[in-house]
Amino acid sequence: MKIRFLKTVAASLLLLHAGTLPAVENIQFNGFFTVGAAVSNDDIDTQNGNISDDIGFDEDTRIGVQISADINKRMSVTAQLLGASDQEQSFDATFDWGYVSYALGENTDIRGGKIKFPTFLISEYIEVGYAYPWIRPPAEVYNSNPITAITGADLLLRVRVGSSDLLVQPYFGTASDEEALVPQEALPALSLPAGTVTYANFDAKNMAGINIALTGPAGTLRGGYLQTAVSASDFGINTKEDVIFWSVGGNLDWHNIIAYSEYFEREIDGAANAFFPSQKGWYATLGYRIDRFLPHITYAKLEDNNSSGDPGIALEQASVTAGLRYELGTGAALKLEVQRIEPENGTRGLLISPVDDITIYSLAVDAIF
Repeated sequence: MKIRFLKTVAASLLLLHAGTLPAVENIQFNGFFTVGAAVSNDDIDTQNGNISDDIGFDEDTRIGVQISADINKRMSVTAQLLGASDQEQSFDATFDWGYVSYALGENTDIRGGKIKFPTFLISEYIEVGYAYPWIRPPAEVYNSNPITAITGADLLLRVRVGSSDLLVQPYFGTASDEEALVPQEALPALSLPAGTVTYANFDAKNMAGINIALTGPAGTLRGGYLQTAVSASDFGINTKEDVIFWSVGGNLDWHNIIAYSEYFEREIDGAANAFFPSQKGWYATLGYRIDRFLPHITYAKLEDNNSSGDPGIALEQASVTAGLRYELGTGAALKLEVQRIEPENGTRGLLISPVDDITIYSLAVDAIF
């Protein structure tokens, strides 16, 4: 558990120190952690894990270390190790992402390796809870893509536009042996009983996409588009099925007002639709900063985006989350949230089993160091 995580970090430090110290400069270490607790008014399994009517700490607790080093004036390497609970509620360490970056010019970089997938506004730092207002980002949007990192390359082109910075980021790569939760509706096809919580592997090949973001003094606007081909022998999908995914969003931090909103659509063809149905969803967050306090409220919705004749059963739900963030000092924050989840149109929503509306109470401490 924690010992395994510390051993992984120590091994990484020894490799940097022993093997590459003469070649690298300015080695930097940054870390973050979240200690979270959650309890609900019923015992439920969600797509992120179990939340019961007993207080649990597995759902949100995690710790990470980022390591970066300059190889020369143009080249650098960056990696992240992450310790968090897995699907079996076992705390373990993983190599989350890592890449080599080469500066083609003052405002242009190319990166290669395992790159964080730029799907949404906070996708590239989603594990760093201190960086955003919620304890958990809205699942109706952020759970829509099980791929968090791709193996490939991207180009970062930055252009100054007035008082704002424009980022254009095309990328290409693959994601192999990714894990996805098997939908309850697909269990009979795999000869599994209802209520089984199991994961299966899938591959995404020929991933090509672009992320565009405009960041100014008051916030960011972004949009992204991706197309890929998915196969999953564990699901009985041996052919490559086309997937299109796009999203838009923005955030605002103006005077004491903060706001976030995003929208996505996922379109999946063929047999893969039975296991990954086409979906669309959105959320909106509004908050107001009062000294060290930030009260905020979020409404989120997940909807059916299937075409007529698609074999998959899309999930639908809505949720309302009321939260309060309190700054504990530089680099640390305390968060409280109450969330009401309502599955809609006869579906189970993002819960494992169909239930009535459910309420989740959460508390977390986020910090960076």
